[in-house]
Amino acid sequence: KRGQDVFQKMRFAPFPVIGAPSGMALGGGCEVLLHCDAIEAHAETYMGLVEAGVGIVPGWGGCKELLGRWSVSKDRPGGPMPPVMKAFETIAMAHVAKSAEEAKDFLFLRPGDGVVMNRDRVLAAAKARALEMAKDYAPPEPIEIRLPGPTGQTALDLGVKDFINKGIASLHDGVIAHELAFVLSGGDTDALDLVSEDHILKLERDAIVKLAGTKKTRARVEHMLKKGKPLRN
Repeated sequence: KRGQDVFQKMRFAPFPVIGAPSGMALGGGCEVLLHCDAIEAHAETYMGLVEAGVGIVPGWGGCKELLGRWSVSKDRPGGPMPPVMKAFETIAMAHVAKSAEEAKDFLFLRPGDGVVMNRDRVLAAAKARALEMAKDYAPPEPIEIRLPGPTGQTALDLGVKDFINKGIASLHDGVIAHELAFVLSGGDTDALDLVSEDHILKLERDAIVKLAGTKKTRARVEHMLKKGKPLRN
């Protein structure tokens, strides 16, 4: 909750916040960047929401931000389900963009975000973007999204069950995906209702608490801390 509050204050600050990443921005690092007004990224930036690897879901607004970006994307089909499916695939599969340009395909970066070839010029580019945006700056408006609710979650659960039956995903992968589907579908909402950012953030928190209570998620966390790589259990 504290992390969500900090990132929301950053997103709605009365001044522009610019990200200047290089190297890896995974999990919480990716969520920091998702809440920036703009990004000037080094070309060799690796980004991804990889929380499923340690048995949880993004809980600092990553689900909320990715849903919001896909919901307003010009490239998506209509209706409430396509943004949910895009966000679900990206997060459940723990996709990592191997470059700043590829990060735009996943909407970790927006089309207007900058890509800097020289690592030594990243901070200067970010400072220039901040000064440019500071003129007549106004913070963004909170998003409201129509999400499919239980019907959307059922559709996602069926797809995951097929992966489990084929041996592509483990049973605990299915548990994590089920909680992620609940978050991204908007919980018990109706497709005609507008869902607020605060509602999605609460769903994120509830999912993390629930998953943290499972032995297999705790085993994944412990394994990552000790071995530095994910455990498939």
